Amino acid sequence: MTALGRSETARFDYIIVGSGPAGSVLASRLSEDPSVTVLLLEAGGSDRSPVIQMPAAVPFAYMSKELGWGYQAGPEPHLDGRWIDEKRGRVIGGSSSINAMIFNRGNPLDYDGWAQNRLPGWSWSDCLPYFKKMETFAEGGSEWRGDQGPLQISRCKADFPLYHQFLRAGEQAGFPLASDHNARSQEGLHIAQAYIHGGVRWSASRAYLKPAERRPNLQIRSRATVSKVLFEGQRAIGVVMRRGDAEERLECNREVILSAGAFGSPQLLMLSGVGDPDQLREHGIDVRVALRDVGMHLENHPGVNLQFATDTHHSMVSRLGFADRAWLGLEWALFRKGLGATNFFEAGAFLRTRQGLAFPNMQFEFLPLVRHVENGKLKARPGFNFWMDLSRPASRGRVRLQSADPGAAPSIVFNHLAETSDLEDLVDGVALCRNIVAQSALASVSKAELMPGTHVQSRADLGQG
Repeated sequence: MTALGRSETARFDYIIVGSGPAGSVLASRLSEDPSVTVLLLEAGGSDRSPVIQMPAAVPFAYMSKELGWGYQAGPEPHLDGRWIDEKRGRVIGGSSSINAMIFNRGNPLDYDGWAQNRLPGWSWSDCLPYFKKMETFAEGGSEWRGDQGPLQISRCKADFPLYHQFLRAGEQAGFPLASDHNARSQEGLHIAQAYIHGGVRWSASRAYLKPAERRPNLQIRSRATVSKVLFEGQRAIGVVMRRGDAEERLECNREVILSAGAFGSPQLLMLSGVGDPDQLREHGIDVRVALRDVGMHLENHPGVNLQFATDTHHSMVSRLGFADRAWLGLEWALFRKGLGATNFFEAGAFLRTRQGLAFPNMQFEFLPLVRHVENGKLKARPGFNFWMDLSRPASRGRVRLQSADPGAAPSIVFNHLAETSDLEDLVDGVALCRNIVAQSALASVSKAELMPGTHVQSRADLGQG
């Protein structure tokens, strides 16, 4: 085994681990004070790749092994032991540099619920000023929207007919249209909003880090993996960082801030001796702080695809022939315009699957084509796609260590569908989606249900899908 090189200990006021949305914002805001020094550590590399910057390239950014952690969750006990690819960005900007760029605020009822459940200061009215401060909405500021923030938000053009047929079909099924689902009322069908500006992805790093990166008191280190938090007693005083075969001890005067995500942050705490003592001892880790809830109560939003076939000219595939794709890339490279400047997810909805719910329990994203993997390559075919997932799943999972090796991925289990209500909601969501497609606006172009298929009809069959 190669011996680790060591350097002298470096000191900062704040050390931030992870450059995703939280880390980018914290590094920017803390370094506004020139009297403090801030170090931001990111395990991944640069976010300057065209695959990241070009919105239409999102499937390739999402699937890139270079840009992601390659996590897998499982085996899932309520999904017949299935393993789930869980995408997380390992790059400057974190997952905001690889995701689909869809901009949705949380439902106001979520925040009000937190405030009522012993979290004063987290109501919708308390959080709204920060939402407004965060953004510049292309349609201007209002009671609900900001116009001076670093994150550039715009409504998608949605200029392909199938987007509007989706909206009309939803209306025909009895659902409302939301004029701005990121204002006070989220419920209804909508034209999507995205953090795309000037034809490029406007990630957290572009919004917050890029304007701050030249500050002399802010240091950003990429390809820097943190393996442990250092303590004096129960006070965090720094981290151990690895770059290649070199290891460095970094100390701080004020705070170590873990913003390494729902998987990385609990993993680092456990590697550092903070967590369930039984699990820590199992891996030979000395217990520093016994906290059995570290890594517990993990929440994810399970979802499914519903796919329908159309004639080629009714689908976005009609604009993605060989010559079209060549022009798409050239037009974006030269002018940052055209289909290269869209994420294609330009319409969606937040809907209730049944009466009596206080909130929309299902989220839909609509895509005017069907994507599938063939021989390891992503391909598109004529049709349209509903991606739907649960807004408020009841099931909870956990993150644990697989070993004491910092280079090993954590053990992740979501426990999807552990609660029967989640499965019932998903089955209801399929019925809701089929009802929308049955309306004349979409039935006129739909040729067949590809997934799950018309042969899967009963609730029992859908529950086994």
